[in-house]
Amino acid sequence: MTDIFVVNLEHSVERKEYISAQLDSMPVKYEMFPAVNGHESRLSILDMYDDGLSQAYRSKSLTKGQIGCYASHYLLWQKCVELNKPIIVIEDDIAIDKKRFIEFYDLVPELDSKYEFVRLSAHRRRKARLTTIETIGNLSIHRASKGHMSTMGYFLTPNGAKKFLKYSTAWYMAVDIYMDRFWIHGAEPFGLEPPCVSEDIHFESDIGYEKNASRSLSGRLRREIFNLSETTKRAVHNIKFRYYNR
Repeated sequence: MTDIFVVNLEHSVERKEYISAQLDSMPVKYEMFPAVNGHESRLSILDMYDDGLSQAYRSKSLTKGQIGCYASHYLLWQKCVELNKPIIVIEDDIAIDKKRFIEFYDLVPELDSKYEFVRLSAHRRRKARLTTIETIGNLSIHRASKGHMSTMGYFLTPNGAKKFLKYSTAWYMAVDIYMDRFWIHGAEPFGLEPPCVSEDIHFESDIGYEKNASRSLSGRLRREIFNLSETTKRAVHNIKFRYYNR
């Protein structure tokens, strides 16, 4: 059976009970994974955040909650490599479509030799082009040209985890944005259609996002140059992907 890990802060008891009630009603194996509290943790792994790079490229800092979120997923990537088997990662504030989730869960043995990383939610960047790769039963695997912008649920293999880890030596952007830099780490942006997890609006984010601080002219210029570079690299990678997968 595929291991499911639920990212949960120790003090978030209501969320733990909420997600457990959903998973307990399904024939799946899961365990709570202790999320890193960026506000309180003294783990040395948090030193991987580089505020200098964040300011240089993005002209803003990550919040402590965002850094803790990055650390939590980083540790799960390490866990995937350690187990040497595919895992499913979900966050504790999601709503699960039971039928679709079980169907995807049962498909994992068929998928793990084809896909290194599959997002399970409908979140994606604006104007992202979706290309259907294959349809299996009632579910389809697609590729989003701009990625998905969410960590609420994903499937990951050891090879995909190794790619995330290899290019994550210094953190300077939110973890979901990093995971969408497929032109850097090489884990293609595959997703599930229809999705099997979604955001539950009854819960507010535990992360906390940076405030929209004013940026200097030079800071805005650096950010625009960085964004242009990212857009160009992404476009080139997408062209190569279409060429080699015709």
